[in-house]
Amino acid sequence: MKGLFRPVRESLKYLKLALILRLRDIYNIVAASRPEPPVFPCDLEEFREIRERARKRTDISDHLITLFIETLIQKPRLIVELGTRGGDSTFVLERAAKLCRAKFISVDIEDCAQVSQYPDWIFVQKDDIRFAREFKSWCRTHGLEPAIDILFIDTSHEYNHTVQEIRSWFPWMAERGKVLLHDTNLKYYYFRKDRSMDIGWKNQRGVIRALEEYFGCRFDEKRNFTGIRKNWLIKHWPNCCGLTILEKWDRQ
Repeated sequence: MKGLFRPVRESLKYLKLALILRLRDIYNIVAASRPEPPVFPCDLEEFREIRERARKRTDISDHLITLFIETLIQKPRLIVELGTRGGDSTFVLERAAKLCRAKFISVDIEDCAQVSQYPDWIFVQKDDIRFAREFKSWCRTHGLEPAIDILFIDTSHEYNHTVQEIRSWFPWMAERGKVLLHDTNLKYYYFRKDRSMDIGWKNQRGVIRALEEYFGCRFDEKRNFTGIRKNWLIKHWPNCCGLTILEKWDRQ
């Protein structure tokens, strides 16, 4: 008998999704009618390019400028990106790398070798946990010091995978390294700063839960927060699926 109702349940599921998407479109039309805030004039070409890219609404568009600024502040020599996808974060990080004359490594299980044309960009098609185990010898082969100044994590967003990423990659952070993690507030739907919304994925708080385990405390990812824990300065923004920044802080 249960099998008889399966087509009905599937039809209801798709009908529900279609209704949610329709409501999203209506809501975003209303949100788009609000006046845009004035644009601050900037004479840095890379900044203008990133600001223009961020005009296209995506699940990370709110954070592209923040990613750029936080990377520039760091003045990195080595940038590592875990998860390339469509290349939004790669677009930002390659421009920061160019300005800082940094080496830039991207890692993804899919073939993303055509995403960037930056001369000092190296794409590695491999599982990032496996690559972490080879990272020291790989760096030696490529004439690099295995000390990461900027680590950007945007991969599976699953709890167990993120726990492994923290264990595998944090030991390779430079003395004053900075880690940026996307999707630290992943839910069925999400809002951007311009009040537009879109459909997300409820992943049982995968990324933020892994961070809670590492730091031994509870975070409210639905709100902005800043704090210091285990000699890391922690900053978090909940909009656009969430962005959390961890910056090593030395008491001395």
